[in-house]
Amino acid sequence: LAGSADAVVMVERTQKVDERTIEVLRPVAPGENVVQSGEDVRRGDPVLPKGQVIRPQDIGGALALGLTTLKVSRKPRVAIVSTGDELVAPHQRPGPGQIRDINTYTISGLVSSCGGLPIHVGMVEDDFEAQKSVAAEALDMGDIVVFSAGSSVSSRDLTASVFDSLGDPGVLAHGIAIKPGKPTVMGMVDGKPLIGLPGNPVSAMVVFDITVRPAIYHLSGCVRPPTLATTTATLTRDIPSQAGREDYVQVRLSEQDGTLEAEPIFGKSNLIYTLVRADGVLRVPLEKGGIYAGEEVSVRVY
Repeated sequence: LAGSADAVVMVERTQKVDERTIEVLRPVAPGENVVQSGEDVRRGDPVLPKGQVIRPQDIGGALALGLTTLKVSRKPRVAIVSTGDELVAPHQRPGPGQIRDINTYTISGLVSSCGGLPIHVGMVEDDFEAQKSVAAEALDMGDIVVFSAGSSVSSRDLTASVFDSLGDPGVLAHGIAIKPGKPTVMGMVDGKPLIGLPGNPVSAMVVFDITVRPAIYHLSGCVRPPTLATTTATLTRDIPSQAGREDYVQVRLSEQDGTLEAEPIFGKSNLIYTLVRADGVLRVPLEKGGIYAGEEVSVRVY
């Protein structure tokens, strides 16, 4: 500040009287409209803690200090493999007993949404040797390997056997107490997580958020993962469940008379439009035998 000045008058609070005189239209207090040195950040203050996801405001804060480059973690590479004799590429017309491969692309979008780098390894038929070869390739390419389908227990579900064939310790868990998504495979080889997602798209998306998303954040060095958007709503219909199992139910949100309501969308886990029509998902805790209409629920918003 000039001379002994201790405040600043905003120009719009003045008017010109002549070439050497202005009139101040309102008084100012000492320190008003003045930013003191160190008021925003002081020398030695931590400004971007290690493990923090960089937000737009963090970029601005760094640039304000003259920091034009930052050391960041590499995006974890997630190698995605879709399995099944029934799969055809999305641009192809399915024949009898065939379906288009959609999980590769929905999983890729989910990987990108949480800071990972999706790698499409490809589709592979229900053949052990073929899947083992592709899995070994995926293990070389990615920091995380995700198999879509083949995680159940039929003779054509080979994911667990393939994971075990890649090295130690191999499969760590086969089956988790959730619905949808029970036939999930989780393993580790060469320090890399291996996740076998169910082939049904609803199950795959639910299990991704429980298993793959945290793995991506961990490998990114992220110590404070971004908070997923949630809201509170009133349930419109009963949701039956079974104690000892977590249920994840898709819901549609709407406002009725000033109250936000959550309507459950009941449908088979292989129906992608169950997800398309949903605004979010709610969790039924494993200790509860269901949730009744009229109860307030927490909804994770998509």
